[in-house]
Amino acid sequence: MNDKAVSVLEQYDMTINRTFKGRGTIICDTQQGMRVLKEYRGRTEKLELLSQLQNRLNDNLRTDTLIRNKEGALFVKDVDNSVYILEEQVEGKECSYKSEEDIVRAFSAMAKLHLKFMVSASEDTYAMPVFFYADEMEKHTMECRRVKNYLKKLHNKTDFERALLQEYDYFLDRAADVTRRAKEESRAEYEAYVNSNGLYCHGDYQYHNVLFGKGSGGAYTGIINLEHFAHDSGARDFYLLFRKISEKCDWSADMAQSMLDAYQNRRVFPPIEWRSLCLRLAYPEKFWKIINFYYNSRKSWMPNRNYDKLESLIRQEKNKEKLLNKFFS
Repeated sequence: MNDKAVSVLEQYDMTINRTFKGRGTIICDTQQGMRVLKEYRGRTEKLELLSQLQNRLNDNLRTDTLIRNKEGALFVKDVDNSVYILEEQVEGKECSYKSEEDIVRAFSAMAKLHLKFMVSASEDTYAMPVFFYADEMEKHTMECRRVKNYLKKLHNKTDFERALLQEYDYFLDRAADVTRRAKEESRAEYEAYVNSNGLYCHGDYQYHNVLFGKGSGGAYTGIINLEHFAHDSGARDFYLLFRKISEKCDWSADMAQSMLDAYQNRRVFPPIEWRSLCLRLAYPEKFWKIINFYYNSRKSWMPNRNYDKLESLIRQEKNKEKLLNKFFS
C-alpha cells in the first residue's frame, strides 16, 4: 500500500488486517468487516443525501453504505487534495447478462430501489437539479451533425469512415426527430413531477452494479456504486439496463416482456415516465456512442471492435424497430 493510501486510511477509525486492489478501488479487510476505498469525483455536497438514500435499503436489498471518518465527515482528502470515500462492501455474485433469471431479479430489485428512493421536501438535504432527458439528446444530436460535417470534408476516408457515412443520414434523421419530440415535452411538468414526488434513481444501473448474495437473513440483492445517483425518474435506470440487455440478446421480444413484467409487477410507470422511456429508447444512442468514440480517438487507427459495433447496430436495427413498435409505440 503506497504512502498516499496510508495517509487516507489513517483518517478513519478502523483496524486494517490487509488491503488489496479492486476495480479502481482499494479493498480493506478490517476488524469491522470488508470496506472499499475509492476516489470520488462528484460534488461533496451530495454525500449527505447519498448516505440518507443508502440507509433506506436493508434486509433483502443492500448497498455499499458510506462510512464517516474520525471527524464525522463522509469524505477525506489526500495530500494532492483528491477526494476519497470509504464504504462498507456488499459481497455477492455479479449479475450475468446471459442469465434470464439474474436479469429478472435485477429489474425486480430496480423497482424496489425506486420505491425506496423517494425523499420528501422536508427530508431533502441537497437541492439537486432534475435531469431532463431532452437536454442530453439535443447535445448528442448536435455532436452527430458536427461529426458528419467533419467526415464529409475528409479527402482520404478509411473503410470505417465510408461505412459510417453510408448509414449516417438514417441515424441522424432519427436522432433529430426524437430530439424534436422530446423537446416538445414540458420541461416544467417533468421537473415538477420529479420534485414533487422526491424521485431519485441509481444513475448507472448496469448488470455489473447488481450482486446476488446470501447471508444469515437469507438471499439478498446488492446494488452498488450508488454515488452516480441522479434526481430523475425510474425510467432512466430502466432504459439503461433494458437497452444494454436488449442489445446483447438481439432485441428479443420475449426478454423484453420478462424485463417489463419484472419491473412493473412492483412499480408501474406513470404516463409521464412512460413517455420519457419511449423517447429514450427511440433515440439512437448506440450510434452516437460509436461516433463519439471515433471523433475523440486517434483517426489514423480505428480498432476493429468499433467497426464490429457499427455492423452489429445496423444488423439489429430492424429487430429494435419491431420491438419498439410492439411495446413502446
